This record gives sequence, C-alpha cells and structure tokens, in this order.
Amino acid sequence: DLFKPEVAVKTYAEHLDAWQAIDELGFDGLGFNEHHCSPYGFMNSPNLMAASAAQRTKRVKLLIYGNLLPLHEPLRLAEELAMLDCLSNGRLISGFARGIPREYQVHNVPLSDSRARFEEAFDIVTKAWTEDVFSYEGKFWSYKDVALWPRPVQRPRPEIWMPVVSKI
Repeated sequence: DLFKPEVAVKTYAEHLDAWQAIDELGFDGLGFNEHHCSPYGFMNSPNLMAASAAQRTKRVKLLIYGNLLPLHEPLRLAEELAMLDCLSNGRLISGFARGIPREYQVHNVPLSDSRARFEEAFDIVTKAWTEDVFSYEGKFWSYKDVALWPRPVQRPRPEIWMPVVSKI
C-alpha cells in the first residue's frame, strides 16, 4: 500500500500550523487548489482546507485557486463557497479553473465538454450569488426558482480569479 494515512495526518496538521503562523505574521493571503487521485497533493477539496484555515486565521484572505468548475454541480458549489465566505467573514477569493485531462477521466466527464461546462457553471454560480431568486436552463444543469441560503458576506459577490480565459 503506497498511501500512508499518518503522512496525510501530519501533512494537514503542519499546513494548518503554517497557515496560522502566516496569518499572525501579517501575510496577505493563502492559496488552495484542487487536484484528484494523485500523490501530487492532498488537496482534493480546497474548500475543506480553506474552511479549516478560516477557523485558524483571523485576517488573511483565502484564495481558492481553484475549484475545477466543470467537474462540480454548480449550485452545490455556490452554496459551499457562500458558506465559506460566511465562515471566514468575507475573506474568500473564489478561483475557478478547468482542470487537467486526467481529472476528467477520473470523473467520467468528456474533456470535449470542458469549456461549455465551465461557462455554464460560471453563469450559475454568479447568478446564485447575486440574484435573490434565479432560474437557469442549460445543456448540463437546470434550476427553477432557486434562492441561495446562505448568501456570501461580500456583495455583490466574492472576488473571482481565473487562469487566462477568453469569452467570459
């Protein structure tokens, strides 16, 4: 067995301690990214890591750079990120990315749908954050008369960072 749970436990604890120290030293922000099924990193849920860091820090911004937007159910992601903005009292910077081919294979999502799924999910997340009630009819996801609770602390929405993209 190549995976060692004790290494994961130690790695997470060390990172949380370091992030707390970074906050106390006055740094501006921390970054979290998402990767799946790889020994490259132990951060398949950057939102969980950012939520943990939010509880150990007081002022540092929490940049999630980024959630792999085409691989998530967008309303669920909008809710989770809104919760994180509330848990951190408005310190979230939400980043969205498309991911790498291996991650599409793992999640059984056609890579050819990546751009369209990204654009559709982006529209849904931003509508969920900014409109009191919204509906959306898309190729991949559809919603009718949805009101997001909780809503983000930051108005009209958290800042969004993305790798270089066109057409958004």
